[in-house]
Amino acid sequence: MARPAKPERKAELLAAILDYLMDKTLAELTFRSLADGLGISAYVLVYHFGSREQLVNEIIRSIESRLDSMRGADVRDIDREAWRTYLLESWQWTMAQRNRHLARLEFEATAQDIVAAEPRGTSQEHFRMLHHKTRDWLMVQGIPEEFADTDARLFTSTFYGLQFDFVVMNQPEAATKAFELMLTVFFNNLETRLAAVAQESSA
Repeated sequence: MARPAKPERKAELLAAILDYLMDKTLAELTFRSLADGLGISAYVLVYHFGSREQLVNEIIRSIESRLDSMRGADVRDIDREAWRTYLLESWQWTMAQRNRHLARLEFEATAQDIVAAEPRGTSQEHFRMLHHKTRDWLMVQGIPEEFADTDARLFTSTFYGLQFDFVVMNQPEAATKAFELMLTVFFNNLETRLAAVAQESSA
């Protein structure tokens, strides 16, 4: 009977694997190349991760885990300043060079998922989560759902697009200026929507 894998050893391996992938792609990843790069036996990887597909899933799950705090958040408890702070902290995470490469791997996995026979679906799930959390937050502020849904989708697409900008162009200052402008536009649009709602109510 096989011994159960130790969670702490698996976590150590995942951290080492992410470091190894800083200048590599998921497409070229094999147990053999990874074992050689880490100086370990391929058996160790098979023991902890099973198959290459399971390994890639673990890698992507590890990268996407930064979104866990958003998943459990109740938008009714988030005021404007807290929302702005959360978004700025998320962006600052992206701006680290190591995290730029983690985002690169995430985008690569997303592109592969589109044509996969058995897609993971996590990229769509996380896009949908941010879209819906933003929509729900806007509705709590007083924006009608029909406008909140579109505004939230524009926000979410821009947020992801600016991450892609940084991954591709590697111009952190320019990307950050665009992100800050996006936040300004987002909150100005919120005020415009609320003013229109108030005017409609008083008419």
